[in-house]
Amino acid sequence: MSQDRMSVDMRRGWCPGALRPMPTKDGLLVRLKISGGVLSVERAHRIAELARTCGNGQIDLSSRGNLQLRGVTQANLPALHAGLGSLDLLDRDADAEAVRNVLASPLAGLRGHAPLDIAPLVAALEQRLAADKKLHRLPAKFGFVVDDGSILDLDECAADIRFALIDAASPRFGIGLGGTSATAAWIGTCTRDDLVVTAARLAAAFLALADEAPHRMRDLVALRGADIIAANAGVAFEPSPPRRTRRQLQPIGAIRCETAIPVFGLGVAFGRLDAGMLDLAAVVAGEAGHGEIRLTPWRALLIPGLDDAQARPWRARLAAAGFILAPDDPRRAIAACAGITGCDKATTDIQADALHLAHTLTTADVALHLSGCSKGCAHAAATPFTLVGRDSRYDLILNGAAGDAPFIKGLSLASAEAHIAARLARAAVPA
Repeated sequence: MSQDRMSVDMRRGWCPGALRPMPTKDGLLVRLKISGGVLSVERAHRIAELARTCGNGQIDLSSRGNLQLRGVTQANLPALHAGLGSLDLLDRDADAEAVRNVLASPLAGLRGHAPLDIAPLVAALEQRLAADKKLHRLPAKFGFVVDDGSILDLDECAADIRFALIDAASPRFGIGLGGTSATAAWIGTCTRDDLVVTAARLAAAFLALADEAPHRMRDLVALRGADIIAANAGVAFEPSPPRRTRRQLQPIGAIRCETAIPVFGLGVAFGRLDAGMLDLAAVVAGEAGHGEIRLTPWRALLIPGLDDAQARPWRARLAAAGFILAPDDPRRAIAACAGITGCDKATTDIQADALHLAHTLTTADVALHLSGCSKGCAHAAATPFTLVGRDSRYDLILNGAAGDAPFIKGLSLASAEAHIAARLARAAVPA
């Protein structure tokens, strides 16, 4: 292990990595950026083992499709690095790791799911970001999205620079700056061959124009204009958004697509699983699937090659382990952070209270966000109901995010539940 890899900067609030873990209440948080979100069965089993032996066995599945090992001790960090290194899961240094924030379509490369295999493009983009030291100055949360047009779209996943396949015959990608697909500033198109260099030029343009004031591309677009950014990057400015049909399906259960390889989605309540769950998913993927797991930004694991019939013998065991198997499971309607057990900013048991409140909700869309503080780490976007914990009580925010002004302060869990239930009941009554 090199000295660079062992020299870790552990500032609180930093975006963690494997080489730059972040101290939390339950130990070091180590984020693994799995290239393309593709995890082999062998790697999954080994990561589960490392989570147990070097951490507390708890694993987060982040909103960017990354795995986060919790409870790692400083004493166990060298052993963890050695294990990750043997799996080829360590970057050459922390700066290269930090900038490699690329979210790809989870179905990339699977037969029949998309008209173009973007996996080589994603790998090439990650390599360019890691190798180009000038781009290592990008903000820690600066991210890229590459969407291949498959039925599980990335439209709602925010990005600083996004590429969406719009023409598979050419092939060409629409280029969007900042926000989600609906809120991005669409500036033009590029070919498959130009995607990586276009991404690098746009990132360089951000650094050249930001003057250290904006931290995200959306802020720079608002400050300088999308046309100026495009010109600086050498992109022909065509501000019309691409015409695309929304394709999002629920990533839970059997994902059916004619002539395509079957895929089965396993939901992860509140984005939290343990080493045993990851081990079990790997066993299913190895024995009944095609030997790999796909990580998603929707708190779900995908198992390619597994259909409804093949999943049937495993259902009871998967459910008993804690996986969500039904798209309408009420746990999917809640976003929740680690809470008092994992974060020293939290004063409330968020995970336990989220589980208690799950029966109140009947939608599979995120309708309730429980946050241990006003940062809102688990869910940045607004939700119909947001509860911010404070000394075992909650402030209720309506149609907002954790940092917004509360509608009511200091509610007990029971009172918060009653308020939410009453509002849902009124909304369900026809006018």
